[in-house]
Amino acid sequence: MAFRRSLFFVPSLLLSLVLAQSLAAQLPALEWSERPVAKGLIWKQVHTDALFSSRQNLNLLELDRRRRALSLAWSPDTLIATSSFAAKAAALAAVNAGFFDIRKGGSVTLLKVNGQLVNKSNEKHVQDKSEILRGALIFGNGKKTRIEAAGPDSIYLSKKYHSVLLTGPLLLLEGKPVELAKRAFNDNRHPRTCACITDEGKILLLTADGRTDQAFGLSLPELTALLQSLGCRDAVNLDGGGSTTMWISGQPFNGIVNMPCDNKQFDHLGERKVANAVLVH
Repeated sequence: MAFRRSLFFVPSLLLSLVLAQSLAAQLPALEWSERPVAKGLIWKQVHTDALFSSRQNLNLLELDRRRRALSLAWSPDTLIATSSFAAKAAALAAVNAGFFDIRKGGSVTLLKVNGQLVNKSNEKHVQDKSEILRGALIFGNGKKTRIEAAGPDSIYLSKKYHSVLLTGPLLLLEGKPVELAKRAFNDNRHPRTCACITDEGKILLLTADGRTDQAFGLSLPELTALLQSLGCRDAVNLDGGGSTTMWISGQPFNGIVNMPCDNKQFDHLGERKVANAVLVH
């Protein structure tokens, strides 16, 4: 029985890697519009029908880690809009962050902020070895940020971990695509939010809108290929779907620059309340 499983696993892994590399090789050059938000922070946007033979609406924040830092905003048991988290903290920009309990509030994966444990990983996700526990977005003091394969909650309880969000699936590690399970969440197109660190050491926060005729959304293999084309070395998926939101201080529509889909319209008005957000300072 174990032998049969191993025979299935290896071709599945190879297929996953080959698919991601094949998609990356086919990507066209995208004509991004660029706007500086502040020193060390650039906002890029493109609305195109040239990507994966589909309409896509992408927003990207590019951070210079020497000038800009990230932090996590959170609420333990209530839901708050990403825009409200960001405005209250006087942030420059923000995206939604991790997966959460839409009824009770609070993160369903480990969340530790400024040395304080906010939420532990939901036991069901731990028992199921869920892919949303496969990646770790880690913030140190100052401007230190990294993305890595996640361990169990217990690893991150020590004082050396300042702020941690477990999320996933993990998409890229040291420049190589990470195996993704064959399931609807990964293979179907949805709105997506993700974070990556490039070969040059920059941080990218990206949103891909979806669920409208103007923005189809991305599968996770498609998202991985796009991130590879942007020079990402390590990358992790954040919560997506109706949660996908990008906010930039001073912009119209209360700062919402993407097209959140919770109202099922291609506009800036469909923002969903969430349990936590990634803030740019």
